Amino acid sequence: MEFIPLLVVFLTLFVMLIGLAGTVLPALPGLTLMWIGALGYGIFVGFETWGIVIFVVMTLLTIIGEASGYFFAQAGAAQTGASGWALAASVVLGIVGLFVIPVVGGLIGAVLGVFLVEYYRRRNFKEAWKATTGTLWGMGLSFGLQVVIGVMLLGLWGAWVFLG
Repeated sequence: MEFIPLLVVFLTLFVMLIGLAGTVLPALPGLTLMWIGALGYGIFVGFETWGIVIFVVMTLLTIIGEASGYFFAQAGAAQTGASGWALAASVVLGIVGLFVIPVVGGLIGAVLGVFLVEYYRRRNFKEAWKATTGTLWGMGLSFGLQVVIGVMLLGLWGAWVFLG
């Protein structure tokens, strides 16, 4: 393999691994970055034969993974009666938390956002905590699915490299 194509493979791998880390660490982009890496690879090497099929599958998986973040959090919240305001507060405080306490601050802020709004609405600690845990359960499912899809994207791209 010549130097430039080998360099493209290693750069794409680097981008894909950062994206995979982003499925775990909220401060980094995740599946979308992996998809962008695959797109760049495809533009450079071409989308011949298996490339287009693999890229289409990667695109569908990325859409499913990104949408799951919203769907599962919403489903978990709805299951326990959390309000839309609680989810909005979770997002806002999660973002603020990332800047205040890097890495773990996002999770702390997200939990605090749901809990504070639900406690204000219900005036009941137990009910507010129930809504918070339901929302977190949904977020956890989304997190797990995104990690699995990230590994699948990396595997599909690897297959593309070896088949191409």
